[in-house]
Order: sequence, then structure tokens, then C-alpha cells
Amino acid sequence: MYKTMSTRNDKINIFAITDCHQEARKLCCLFGGIINRVADGGENTLICDCGDLFKGIYDKQLCVDAYIKLRKQLPEAKIVIAVGNNDFGFNNVGFDFLVQTAKKFNQSNIHFLCANIIDLKTGKYPKWVDPYILLDINGKKILVTAFCFNMMKMQKYGLKMTGITESFVQMLDTVKYINPDAFIVLNHALMPSSLELYSQAQKHGVTIDLLVGGHEHSVMEPIEDKRIYYPQAFSRTMLSFDLDMSVKPTELTLKEVISNKQENLLPVFADDIEKFEQKSGLNIPVAVSTLNLTRDYSDPCPLGSFVADLMRSAAKTQIAMISTGYMTHALRYEKDKMLTMYNIERAYSAETMIQTVNLKAEELKSVFNNALRTRYTQHYGNTRFLQCSQNICVYCKKNEDNTAEVIQIIINGEKLFDENGKPLYPQETISCAIDPYIGSGELGFDVLRPLSKNTLMKDNKLVKIKELFLSGIKEAPQKYQAGSSYPCYKIFDTEK
Repeated sequence: MYKTMSTRNDKINIFAITDCHQEARKLCCLFGGIINRVADGGENTLICDCGDLFKGIYDKQLCVDAYIKLRKQLPEAKIVIAVGNNDFGFNNVGFDFLVQTAKKFNQSNIHFLCANIIDLKTGKYPKWVDPYILLDINGKKILVTAFCFNMMKMQKYGLKMTGITESFVQMLDTVKYINPDAFIVLNHALMPSSLELYSQAQKHGVTIDLLVGGHEHSVMEPIEDKRIYYPQAFSRTMLSFDLDMSVKPTELTLKEVISNKQENLLPVFADDIEKFEQKSGLNIPVAVSTLNLTRDYSDPCPLGSFVADLMRSAAKTQIAMISTGYMTHALRYEKDKMLTMYNIERAYSAETMIQTVNLKAEELKSVFNNALRTRYTQHYGNTRFLQCSQNICVYCKKNEDNTAEVIQIIINGEKLFDENGKPLYPQETISCAIDPYIGSGELGFDVLRPLSKNTLMKDNKLVKIKELFLSGIKEAPQKYQAGSSYPCYKIFDTEK
């Protein structure tokens, strides 16, 4: 009953999704929603994915295979996918998987896009990705481009990321020359970046007919007059549009916000998904819901300190710190609910080890200065932010340029600095449990890179943070009152 049979040359159906993060079941439910709503074969249909297909619970290959199956179901549809920051992976194995995926998608006429990535050897775009694609849909020219915000050091992959706004402005002459019937931008970046792209397009006399955003994990209301739309992350929702090109400016209509919950898993996708769920034990019961572990990406939160305290306890260090990006979902209290492995994996799924490092007070201050530098300008989405053990208090002040500066750190009630900001015990070190990602100096944590580190082992096995988290949740009913929150570390803002 959902079928859209219109074949008018001046009108196309657009479906927009983003930030799947390997939620393969939900993604495939949304794919079923597309199949049920479009003409047979996918005529007059454009499917836009705004990136971060990878990093999550389900096997990433399931998401790749799902797209190839979708292509076979809708051979006439156009499919474009932006490269998201997590799609690059966090090591050479992850990056190679992205490149091989791009080649497979290309063979299936699925377009991987990123217009702000450069190959350091050639000074050009990498061969495996395109900066834009010009699509022909019933004689209409649809130009689609994509951009990606990424804080990772890409030199290890032989790449560099250029600024989104800078790269967009450089492209505008090409857009004017092509003069498409519709110009669509996929921007895997936070809302301020998308607003800047809209502003620059207006300034240079270019109209963006639709801007699909990604990277935002919070619910973002659309800005309809600017045609900026953010589908909900983790394949929660998909947006369905009509784009009418018979008039200038074009007419864009948001027809439907489609939830994965309202769609069934079609048989063409079901077999592989269900086999994986059974094999991986995602539905296995773990423990009764006890703690209310809420999550905040850019501020201390119960989930973050719960994980950090488990790291600190296992490593027997004085403090613990972990990149906020590892905590992907809250694990909220639900009365009498039996948590499953799926719930646990949603909150923390990375196969991350624990490292230990010894830091002097000034080095620790440098770490926090990097983590909190944008505290007063980037109120959410701060990828540098660190979640820490609950025994830490940090005091910040706002500088004239609105950057944050750490003026005091307190551990277990003891100050590390005097009133003049000098270390009280400059030669003493603080033992700290960290994740290897920040330990390698990623996200601007350069001070950590050269320091000597040890990888935590127990019974001749590497200790994984995910396994500590699982054990902590299993023990929670015996240790905490039902519905209680977990104490988190504190950041205080001061005028001094």
C-alpha cells in the first residue's frame, strides 16, 4: 500500500539515513521501508546515506552485504553514501576494509563520496572515493557531494582531511559550471558546519536543494527554510522527501519520517541478520537493570565514570580516562527489565584494551586542556572530551578567546597545583589507566604519545574494557540500589 508509482520526469523520491553504526537489523528494516514505498526497480529514487556505516555491534560486513542486496532489489535506484569519520577505522585493518568496501560498492554502482580528503602522494582525491557524482534521473541532472568532519590524524593512511567549508567553497565554481537541476549535499558534521555551508552557498549564489546532515547523535530538528535535515542516528529514522524540479527554486517536501520500528525485516535481509544474532548471542540475558547510566558526549556522565572506575580498579591506578566516543548509548534504568548482550553492546562495544601510563601534574593538565579546550564554544559533540574516574575534579576558566583553561585538578580531595598554577609536587607522577586511542596521541593528545605505557594483562590475556563493563553490569544488582545513578567526576567553571 506504500508504493509510489509516479514516474514524472521532474520529480524524484529521496530517502535519507545516517550514522548506522553497524545497526544492521535496523538498517535492513529501513531498507524494507524503501522497497515497500517505491516503484518496482527503484525508478525515480535516490537513496542518501550520510556516513558512519561502521563502528558498532553487528558485523560490519552485514551492512555492506545489505547495501548490495538493496541494489539488487532496486536496480534502477541511485545510491550515494558519504564517508563518515568512523568509517576510516582506527587502524590499518579498518582502513583497508573501507577501501575494499568502496571497491565493492563501485562494482554495484553504489557511490562512495567525500570531497575533503586528499591523497598525500598525488595531491588528488583517492582513487577509491569520488568528491561528487552527477546522476541522471530521467534526464534531470542531480549533483551530489559529501563532506566529513574527522579529528583523526590521517597521515598514517597517506591521507589528509581539508576543512569542510574551504573544500565546499572551492567546489562552487564546478557546481555553477555543471548547473545541475538539483544540488544535494551530504555533510557528516555537526549542525554549525551545515549552517556554514548554507551561508557560503548563499554568499556565492548557489542553491542547495537538500542538505542531509550526519555525525549528530542527538535529535536535531530540521531547519526547513534552509533545507537542512538530520535523520536520527543509529538507523532510528529515515526521512522521505519529494523533490520537484519543474520549478526554480525546486520544491522540497518532507513526506514522512520513517521509524525502523514500524518496518518489518524482509526475508531477503533476514537470514544473515538472524544467523549473526544467534551466533553472537545478542539476545542472551545478562542481568536485571539496576543502574541508571545516562550518557553525555561532552560532559561527565554516569556511564563514562562507571567505565573509567572499572578501568581504574582493574589496573590498580590512581585515576582513569577514556575517550568519550567509546560510549555510544546510555544504559538507562528500566524497572524489572532483563538486560541482554545487545543492551550491553549498545552502550560499549569496542574491543578496546587498557594501557597504563604515569603522568606528572603538568602533563595531566595538558591532557585536560586538550579535552576541554572547546568547552565554552562547543557545548555538544566535543570529540576530544574524556570520561574519567569519579575521584577527579577539574576547575576551568574561560580565556578572552573563549577557550577553556584548566587551573586546578583535584584527585581524591588533594590539589595538584598551588594558587599560582604551579605543581605542588612537580616530580611526582600519577598512575593512570587509559585507552590506546588517546594513548597514541589521537585527537590532539600529543602529550601522551611519547610516554612509556604498559598494556594490562591478566592470566596472560589482554584485559578488554568491554569485558570489564559486562562484569560490572552483572555485579550491579548486588552492589547498587535499583534505579540509582552512578557518581561521575566533576568539572567546575570559575571566573578566576
